[in-house]
Amino acid sequence: MKKLFIAGATGRTGRHLCQLAALSGFQTIAALRDPRSATDLPGSPLCVAADLLQPEQVDAALRETSPDAVICTVGGRGNSDADSDGVMTLVDACRRNNVRRAVLVTSLGCGDSRNYASAKLLEAIGHVLDAKTRGERHLATSGLDWTIVRPGGLLDQPANGKGTLFDDPRVHGRITCGDLASLLIGLVGQASAIGSTLSAVDTLTLSGPDDPRIFAAEKATISHAAIHE
Repeated sequence: MKKLFIAGATGRTGRHLCQLAALSGFQTIAALRDPRSATDLPGSPLCVAADLLQPEQVDAALRETSPDAVICTVGGRGNSDADSDGVMTLVDACRRNNVRRAVLVTSLGCGDSRNYASAKLLEAIGHVLDAKTRGERHLATSGLDWTIVRPGGLLDQPANGKGTLFDDPRVHGRITCGDLASLLIGLVGQASAIGSTLSAVDTLTLSGPDDPRIFAAEKATISHAAIHE
């Protein structure tokens, strides 16, 4: 049974991750600021103290649990320290503790996808996107086996199975937290995703170019018509 370390386990996507990881056979580790506050997490994960702004805590948590992979979903619209400094702390701790596989969730509007973001989005959360971009860059230059996933707007609705990964920064759309979690679990063991920055969108809400590049082991191009068939 492989061990999966989840940073941001109490968040909207993190809770789905805990449940799906357990159902997928992972031994799940939930990294929390205060483990005593998360007794109701689905999947009954092992809860450990690991505030991402406390490097010693993160080092201790990884050293004691020895996970095979890390998924990080931290962040939000408030204090953006976790989006940059917190991610950097986790990445550096993974390097020190020989945790090779790391999947980071950021947002459409980060990095090269900023060129395709709306002015409204940049005005609302531009500072958060900047912080997440700094976290992305740190991971991408870390030497770890990394994958970055940029979801569209997150929906607190039942998963519908339409969440899709695109190797394309131009796409727009939304995705349910449950569908995003399912995509993330699938990426953990997918070697072809290492070194990739992917967009995650529900195909029912997809907009953008007429030829969005869907992510696969062999990268392909699909049309809107094909997606909706």
